[in-house]
Amino acid sequence: PPSPAGAGEDLRPMHDGARRIVDDAIVSDIPLMYGPGEVGLAALMVANEESCAAPAGDGGDGSNSSAPKSPEIDMVGYIRSRFLDSNESEVKVDVEMMGAVIARVTRLCQFLRELKEGKHGCGNHHVDMERLKGVHKKLKKCRAWGPIPAEKEGKKKKKKRKAEEEKNGDEEGAN
Repeated sequence: PPSPAGAGEDLRPMHDGARRIVDDAIVSDIPLMYGPGEVGLAALMVANEESCAAPAGDGGDGSNSSAPKSPEIDMVGYIRSRFLDSNESEVKVDVEMMGAVIARVTRLCQFLRELKEGKHGCGNHHVDMERLKGVHKKLKKCRAWGPIPAEKEGKKKKKKRKAEEEKNGDEEGAN
């Protein structure tokens, strides 16, 4: 049967909050340390916490809309029940490995909460532009952006040759 109009809209604040968190995470160091699935799950967990902690009428996104509050979802409980309790695909799940994954995602949740403070290299919050410009100049000097284009290298060689010729000409004139 078709779903009623507005079905799933109670999850909209959680979804929108998770999208904002992922947008911040993408411009940080987090994608270098965690996989996309882990980042997505942790973003949903943090967004769910934030939308449930938001006052009534505030969907967790800062706007005072009349949208309903998101239901509180136990993501860790879902993971456990989905992979440990069911054996529909007859895949054996290592309980210790599942605990390690849950601990890893829980640790990632803390990192995602800290992004708003500018931690973990997040480029969306509290960026010191002067420091960033300094790093950019250093990276350009060490050729981190690839080889120098031939036309620029040719100009540098010409300038260097001209400077040497002038220096040699000055030395010969002095003798």
